[in-house]
Amino acid sequence: MKRILILLTCIFLACNQKAEQNDAGYFIKGEVTNFKDSTMLYLHNLKLDKEVDSTYLVKGEFSFKGFIEEPQRFILKTKFDPKNLDSFKYTFFWLENTKLNLKADFEDFQYANLSGSRLNDIDRAQILKKSVLNKQRDSIVTLLRSGKSNKTLSKRIKQIDSINKTIDFQFIRSTPNNHVALETLIFLKEEFPKEELNKIYNALDENLKQSDNGKSIKTYLSIDNILEKGDYILDIEGKNLQGHNKTLASIVKHNKYTILDFWAAGCGPCRMQSKQYAKLYKKYHSKGLEIVSFSLDKSQKNWEAASKKDNISWINISDLKGNMAKTPMTYGVRGIPNSFLIDQKGKIVAEFNGYNSKKLPFEKELELFFNKEEVN
Repeated sequence: MKRILILLTCIFLACNQKAEQNDAGYFIKGEVTNFKDSTMLYLHNLKLDKEVDSTYLVKGEFSFKGFIEEPQRFILKTKFDPKNLDSFKYTFFWLENTKLNLKADFEDFQYANLSGSRLNDIDRAQILKKSVLNKQRDSIVTLLRSGKSNKTLSKRIKQIDSINKTIDFQFIRSTPNNHVALETLIFLKEEFPKEELNKIYNALDENLKQSDNGKSIKTYLSIDNILEKGDYILDIEGKNLQGHNKTLASIVKHNKYTILDFWAAGCGPCRMQSKQYAKLYKKYHSKGLEIVSFSLDKSQKNWEAASKKDNISWINISDLKGNMAKTPMTYGVRGIPNSFLIDQKGKIVAEFNGYNSKKLPFEKELELFFNKEEVN
């Protein structure tokens, strides 16, 4: 334990030393072992959800250079091959305009060693705090997936998740003024009292307030009430793929029931759920059901391509502001797919989170509602 504390202290001290800033942009120099020569590596921007650069490995070395407006989380990965899953390698890291050195081996590429970045030092310190618990969690998940259902094991997972969350809370409260803590706060913002969240935001450096995540926290603080089941909707406006404006309120009042579905092109479960909505739409549209798919994409191109591929024939709109905009926050969307069933008066009568391959969203509610109308 003493050695771990010493190591954490050293990392913390290193974090307080500013990495060498490169006004010209970032430069990533990589050295890897046990990879095949000429393996292609891709630099994937998580915020944009797209590959922004690629290069070949030459004698175990590679490099990337470029410029980013603000520090962001990226993925460095090989090409995904469904026929050879073992060949797919990836690692998450923070990219900022510095000289970043990366060293890794094929077998543990996920845990690549990075130097030259203050944010990666902070991030790795957080990972180290959770590493023992997360390895234990991974082992339990493997057991559960093998069919060994056990209440004690499931309870232990919840305990681990709770401890990890406590570690994140402590991190945000003790060291909030950096991009890593701010991004962690984005996912936990609803669990902080608004008064405390406001204090954390006000204490941030100006560059963090002006970052995308900082603006997102400010937007969240401006929302008076997060909607849930039993509440009446707040109106949403977006354009369809033809560029025509649509509002949720005008759609709701002309239909007996409306499903509001938050989704995105890069969300696999969302895309599978669209096929389920096609079945519901075919069955109930003539009886008074409408579906409004609200895309949380920022890219018109990605949204349009996914919509055409999935044959979305119902109302399909977006404001192209992404998942950190006011609309999804107002509806309490923390993950997608997330859907709401709304009656003609605008009341949210049910909510469906996630994707279930064995269960159509709102199937029981719609069957009950429309059968009751036929009887009456």
